Amino acid sequence: MRKTILWLAALTGALLLVGGGILSVSGQSNPPQNEGGWLSALLEEVDERLRSAANPTEQALLEDKRSRLEQVQQARQESILLAAPTLTLGVCPPPEPTPNPDDLPQGIFELDGEGDYQDIDLMAVNGWRGRVNGNEVTALAGWRFSNPAEGLLVVFTVNAPFQEEPAPQQGGALRILSADGNRLTLSDEQGSLYYYDLAARRWLSRADEVVPTLPPLPTYTLAAVPCP
Repeated sequence: MRKTILWLAALTGALLLVGGGILSVSGQSNPPQNEGGWLSALLEEVDERLRSAANPTEQALLEDKRSRLEQVQQARQESILLAAPTLTLGVCPPPEPTPNPDDLPQGIFELDGEGDYQDIDLMAVNGWRGRVNGNEVTALAGWRFSNPAEGLLVVFTVNAPFQEEPAPQQGGALRILSADGNRLTLSDEQGSLYYYDLAARRWLSRADEVVPTLPPLPTYTLAAVPCP
């Protein structure tokens, strides 16, 4: 009977030592700074203990600990996947709505302090919008951002390269005063008047100058971006 009690006490002590050693794996490790790295480090340590463990009881406890760590790791990975945006294969997200040029204001319009087009070196004062040779055209008048003394007219045609048209002489910012068909009348800060023909895409020497209309600008079709 005494031998049985001693054997049970020894077995209990061994189990306590094994359990304490296993639990100390997490206490002694220094988790990596990257989130989730500590789980991988613990799994590696448990695997190393398993390879050297000869006691079946120790092996069973380590296997149980490894199983619980794998469950935690899997749960973390699933939560990250659920939080990330997903796209169904072969199904594109709905395209961003684009304004219809016909719905925009036509004729001369003011920009009211919203004419900062620094990316194309333009500070615009006002503009004109309408159809020229069947194309939707917008002309913005102002000054060159890098040289405020130089008046600048920039003409945009839908789906075509834009055109920069510096004023014939330096007199500060340009402003569109009126439009007669495709012809714009502009003035600079010094009071000089200029005339620009949108169909001919050139400055005129006088308001009634006759110039040939150029062919419409070739437009391009925007290529569709495939879904990732």
